[in-house]
Amino acid sequence: MDTPENYYAVLGVSADADSDTIKRAYRQLARRFHPDLAGPEAALQMKRINRAYAILSDEEKRHQYNIVLGGVVDMRQRGYTRPRPRAHARENPEDVEFSSFNIFCTKGPFHAGPSVTATHGVTSALNSVSTAHGILIAAGSLDGKGCIWQLVNGVLKKTIDFANDSEITLEAFRELRFSSAGSLLTGWNRLGLHVWDGFSGQRLWSTPLNERAVSAHYSLDASPHITADGQRVARLALPHLPEAVNDIPSPRAWGVRSTDVLSHNMSTPVAKFTNLRICQEEAVEDRNFWAIRMRALSQDASTLVTLSCAQIQGESQQMAVIRRWQLASKGLLGGTKGPHIATSILMGRCEDCTPPYAITPDASFIAFSYANNKVRLADTTNGTYSEVISGPVGSSSRMAISPDGQWLALAREDSEVNEGVIDLWSVVSGQVVQKFYHPWQVSALHFNEQQLITALTDGTIQVWQAS
Repeated sequence: MDTPENYYAVLGVSADADSDTIKRAYRQLARRFHPDLAGPEAALQMKRINRAYAILSDEEKRHQYNIVLGGVVDMRQRGYTRPRPRAHARENPEDVEFSSFNIFCTKGPFHAGPSVTATHGVTSALNSVSTAHGILIAAGSLDGKGCIWQLVNGVLKKTIDFANDSEITLEAFRELRFSSAGSLLTGWNRLGLHVWDGFSGQRLWSTPLNERAVSAHYSLDASPHITADGQRVARLALPHLPEAVNDIPSPRAWGVRSTDVLSHNMSTPVAKFTNLRICQEEAVEDRNFWAIRMRALSQDASTLVTLSCAQIQGESQQMAVIRRWQLASKGLLGGTKGPHIATSILMGRCEDCTPPYAITPDASFIAFSYANNKVRLADTTNGTYSEVISGPVGSSSRMAISPDGQWLALAREDSEVNEGVIDLWSVVSGQVVQKFYHPWQVSALHFNEQQLITALTDGTIQVWQAS
């Protein structure tokens, strides 16, 4: 019988390598021989790598393989014994790019910048803002804790810890958002919203969201800012809550069909809200289905964008509609016009429009998954949209769009080969212009001006800077 191919040598691991080592080796080799990097001539080697991983990653198949692999396992006993370690030399000692689990990228408009390490667990939310002294990066974790890093010229100068109010919720942070200068930070999940001082980490305000019809963290938004007279204010977009709940037959229907845009001043009582504006998309008496899935406020809180599902006349299935609301504007006679819809965009079947969502700070562009293998990008100002064929996009995918709407970053996380890989798309050309490779899964993404910030599941926060 011919000696079987040494799959351990194919993957470049020792015969007693554990499953994690085998998995990481496979990921590195898969990227090395990916067609985007190595071309079609690497297809044969990729098949060998896939075959080796299919055997060694399966406990039973590996056991049988070790039994028949003469000279690699101890055959003196009938039962399986642990394989003896064997030395393995790299095929190319100069190939240091793949000799360890490095972070690297293909040629393109961005290059690797500084990185920091989080100790609070897996990062579930990420945000950043430029300041007069550098940049602030905030990361929140699955256990409701977070950290703010201040970087000056790429050097870490200060680290600040913050946490949510455990009496309201222990649920993970799902979103974070700085004020324009970084002096305030908001964070929220489905059950509660919090505001901190961005320079000290002190929690200034928390409010529960139980009374609201909050279905997911993206069904609300918050924009903190400092007023001209120095007041610290959080502007919120929440599911509508009628004042007299008991008098409404179906209060939840109001919540999912309308939006309350309101403010809270940090110097006022906890439960006090002001400047209420109601954006009602459909009257509750209308029996056609209508529900707001996603809400997003612009940084200056002058614009609200919603993504709704509705039963539209002439359509057999529920359709997704994006609406851009102008919350206040000058009327023809110089007065102030209340909230009104500026543009509406029919985006396709509702069941095909799914998270993740990404939106620019001025709410001009919104991106989301469409039909599981595309990304649609809506221009809310002009009322148009485009799409790219991205490949599978699922619940574990992460997405970010640059503030100018020029770049779209997508971590699909749909397979071993794509784990830790970010595709950078040009929105104008609809083409991938660069790839970023990481040794761990991407848990969060964020664009800050000309910087792409990536959070990995091992705690690494990596900054990619525009060249």
